Amino acid sequence: MLLWLLPAQAQEVKSVEGKAKLVETTAPPAAVETPATAPAVPTPPTSPPGVVPLEPEPDKASTLISLLNTKAALRKSLEEQRRRLRAETTESGKEAIQAEITRLEKRTQEVDRDFNVLVTGADSLRDLSLRANEAPVKLQDELGQFLSPVFADLRELTRRPREVRALQDELGRLNAEEKQALDALKEVETTQADLGTEVKADSPVRAELKATSLRWQTRLDEVRNRIAVVKHQLKELDASGTTFWSELGGQVKNFVFVRAVNISLALLVFLVVLFGVRTAYYYAFKFVPVRKYEKLSFSARVLDVVHEGGSIVLAAVCALLVLYARGDWLLGGLALIAIGGLIMTAKSGIGRYLKELQFLLNLGSVREGERVTINGVPWRVGKIHMFTQLTNSVIGGPGLRLPLEELSGMVSRPGALDEPWFPFPKRSWVLLGGTTMAQITDLTPDHVEIVYGGGLKRWIPLADFMGMDVAGLSGGFARSITLGLDYRHQAQAPHEIPELLKADVRAALLETMREDELVNVIVEFEAAADSSLNFLIVGVFAGSQAPNYPGLTRVMQRAALESATRHGWDIPFPQMVVHKASDE
Repeated sequence: MLLWLLPAQAQEVKSVEGKAKLVETTAPPAAVETPATAPAVPTPPTSPPGVVPLEPEPDKASTLISLLNTKAALRKSLEEQRRRLRAETTESGKEAIQAEITRLEKRTQEVDRDFNVLVTGADSLRDLSLRANEAPVKLQDELGQFLSPVFADLRELTRRPREVRALQDELGRLNAEEKQALDALKEVETTQADLGTEVKADSPVRAELKATSLRWQTRLDEVRNRIAVVKHQLKELDASGTTFWSELGGQVKNFVFVRAVNISLALLVFLVVLFGVRTAYYYAFKFVPVRKYEKLSFSARVLDVVHEGGSIVLAAVCALLVLYARGDWLLGGLALIAIGGLIMTAKSGIGRYLKELQFLLNLGSVREGERVTINGVPWRVGKIHMFTQLTNSVIGGPGLRLPLEELSGMVSRPGALDEPWFPFPKRSWVLLGGTTMAQITDLTPDHVEIVYGGGLKRWIPLADFMGMDVAGLSGGFARSITLGLDYRHQAQAPHEIPELLKADVRAALLETMREDELVNVIVEFEAAADSSLNFLIVGVFAGSQAPNYPGLTRVMQRAALESATRHGWDIPFPQMVVHKASDE
């Protein structure tokens, strides 16, 4: 790097006159007194004034002497440019000279810095007493410095190909500059030859041509020196034997033996801290039963929320500290970027998270222990968490598990102690549509399984089942028939016949069932019909007789007929009396 800095005082001068002055002021006296005619293309090329010959490994002393010579030349050039600035009258000329002065001052500072670095070994000389007057720290700059190792590691994989490509591009540009300098020197030589003897040797034209030739010769030497350095760098890169695949293999090896270990340690610490804190919290409340006191329930819920969030934050901080202790800034930076992304995502939905926080504190529209209805079925709300378990004692099983987001759109209500959770338990008999009898064999949160007579099985979605016309038989039911007797038994109809008929029907029914299954038998005079005296016979049965529901009316019909026969009661048939009109 120091070798590149030495010839730089003669590069990129804005004005032609300024360039000539710069070369003349930086050259030693012997170079100024050279003859007016300059060779077109000197062979071998002479080094520009103040340039240290290119050596593979220059020693420290020669480098220091070269830096001091360069500094002296730069100061002399600055003095010359300042004199020209005071003498210049045009604005454009002043601007060009001022730009050149600024460039030379910057180069002087760079040479001073290189000299101090070479002598003291420090990157820069800083006055620590001035730190109190430094500008305030900017968050953006600090964040950029923090993340710079991350991007540096990501660029490391393609470092060598990029370096080779940059050097090749620079070599192409330098070759073009070399050709340009050679062409310029050739043109200057041609112009000098065309002048011949018509122009004197000490004329201003020949002096300007000499200065122009010297400038382009200096530029040519600088370009050739730089070409030699670039070729040397390319040769070293080729000699290193480092290829893209070897770089990739090294990165993979580094990841496996360094990054993978750091990731494993960070994950292990995260899990240990997370589950350790939660386990300690669980046992703390187990031995200190604060939850049993109703007045502390809200405080316990707040503590639950703080514990849930705090355990995650503490575990994440410990994992980052592991990466920091291991010096892995790449993984640490990526982890911080991921955490920042999560925070920004959470910030955009802060309203929804606040609503969910109300539910976690049991302050929302759904409360723990209350009833919430889903598709017509009541469910008991369990412990409200990110996922809440809903149960139904009749349906059984694990019940439903709803996310907090879906639960937040519902409303619960308190329930009575004796309030049923489902109208029909398993193994109960039901009447569908008032005519079809079936048995419920299974209940799940998704469907109801029913079996019709004969073994026909059917699945009905739970929501559809709750919308059907369903009557339960397992809780008890009644069956009724009507018996009509002849009008000639009119005197016995109010009292005698109902008592005898009740006793006979009851006796017949008890032949097919236990006494506790026959709840009651009711026989009452119903109505005096057109051709008969009608008696209503009702049998009230326990739920255990539900499987016999279709046949009970037949038993009652048979018992009523046998009773009428036994007691000599006539059962009339429909009659129609026709009166003939008189002939009168």
